[in-house]
Amino acid sequence: MITAERTRIIRAGLGVAVKATLALGLATCGFSPAGGGGGDDDPDADVAVDAPAGIDADVTARPFCDREDPDLRLCLTFEEGAIDEAGAGVVVDRAANLGFGPGRVGAAVQLSSTSDLHAAESPALDVTTALTMEAFVLVAETPGNRAGIMDNNGQWGMWLGSNMRPYCTLSGSTVSGPTIAMNTWTHVACVFDSLTFRIHVDGALFGTVNRQVPAPTTGLDGVNVGQDCTPAGANDPLTGAMDEVRVWASARSDDQLAAAAARTQ
Repeated sequence: MITAERTRIIRAGLGVAVKATLALGLATCGFSPAGGGGGDDDPDADVAVDAPAGIDADVTARPFCDREDPDLRLCLTFEEGAIDEAGAGVVVDRAANLGFGPGRVGAAVQLSSTSDLHAAESPALDVTTALTMEAFVLVAETPGNRAGIMDNNGQWGMWLGSNMRPYCTLSGSTVSGPTIAMNTWTHVACVFDSLTFRIHVDGALFGTVNRQVPAPTTGLDGVNVGQDCTPAGANDPLTGAMDEVRVWASARSDDQLAAAAARTQ
């Protein structure tokens, strides 16, 4: 169980003691992402009170992983490892060959070709008429084919093509974003609202397709983060890092996505 006090301490930007522990444990990883992590001076950084310029403060006033929000189905901040912090009952059942280092906000998970991060099949992940998936992604190696950012096999997914363009899939619908930079934190979000399916990159809308068919719920393989998810196992790995992974059973607003993309602590 993640206590409120533990969350407060760690999300203050990984206080001095926590940073020292990470530095000792990860000294051999050689992980130096661009973008940096959060600061040390805000003990209540998990509840962002001041919204970025031009963003309604109301969209940043709740905890990032709000366990009381019924629409939040998966939330991975990686501040205490690969643990789901949402309140929907999703269980991370595989977490192998993962590293942890400085992220866009606090800590991030470090991924290689042998990493395996998987959430077990759950009704909470079977969303149909409204969906948002979002994450910060740092790419350290261009995929030869494609890389899975997150995938609920046969239902919905977020990907990175060999052309370094992120794209979103929703069982028959695909929408693409712009080329993203290597070794740089980029926020990617895929949103379905029962009328359209769209992709936002760094808080800005980049592509929209019409989609009025509900998302299917036939997949039985759970969700892989940082890889494709198939009945035979994971493949198409992302080499780099991820942070602030969330899945919602709702269509997040433009302001909400812009606020998430602007987070630094």
